[in-house]
Amino acid sequence: MRPRTTSSHATRSRARRSSNGNGRSLSPEKRAQIIHAGKAAFLAQGFGAASVDDIAAGAGVSKMTVYRHFRSKELLFAGVIDALCRQIMDGDLERLLVLPPKAALPKFARRFMDITFAKETIELHRIVVAECRRFPELGRLFYRSGPEPCIDMLEQYLRRHRNDVRAGHSTPRRLAEEFLDLVRGYSHLRALLGVDRAPSRREMNSRIASAVRHVLG
Repeated sequence: MRPRTTSSHATRSRARRSSNGNGRSLSPEKRAQIIHAGKAAFLAQGFGAASVDDIAAGAGVSKMTVYRHFRSKELLFAGVIDALCRQIMDGDLERLLVLPPKAALPKFARRFMDITFAKETIELHRIVVAECRRFPELGRLFYRSGPEPCIDMLEQYLRRHRNDVRAGHSTPRRLAEEFLDLVRGYSHLRALLGVDRAPSRREMNSRIASAVRHVLG
C-alpha cells in the first residue's frame, strides 16, 4: 500500500473542519458565526420567538447551513449555552486555586460573583429556566457546564486544604456548596426575577467575608 502524501495546507484545512456525520465537512468558522448569531437572537428574543431564518441571516449563511451544523433549533440553543458557559468558565477560577485559602477563597468568590451576576449569565439563566421543562437537556447542560464545575473545583481545593478549613460535620462537597450559596445569597434570585439589580461592591465584599469566615472559622 502506498503511503498517502498531503500538503501541509491540506492537513491544516482538514484540521479546521469536521463532519456532520453524513460525510460533509463543516466549517468551524461558520459554526462560530451561527453560534454568535444564535446567542444574539436568543438573548434578545428568547428561545420561542427566535427563528432559524433570522439566525441564518444574522450569521450570513443559508438556513440549510444552519441545519447542517445543528439539526434543530433546540440543538443550536444547546450549542449557544455550551459556548457561553465555556466562555464564562475561562480558566480564571482554576488558576486562583493555587493560592493559600486566605488569599484564594476571596478571589474565587469575587470571580464567581462577577460571573453569576453578569448580564449575559442572568439572561441565559432565565431562558434555560423557561425552556428546561420542554427541553430538559438544556437544564442539564447548563448545570454541567457552569455551576457543577465551580462546585467540583472548590470541593477538590477544600479537600486538599482540609487542615486549613473549620472542623465540622460538612463534607468538602457540602462546604463548597455552602460557601457558594453564602456568596450568591438571595441577591441572585432577585436579579433573576428583575426585582433588584446585582449587589453593590460593598454588599459583595460583606458576603464574601462572611462566606470565608464560614469556611475558615
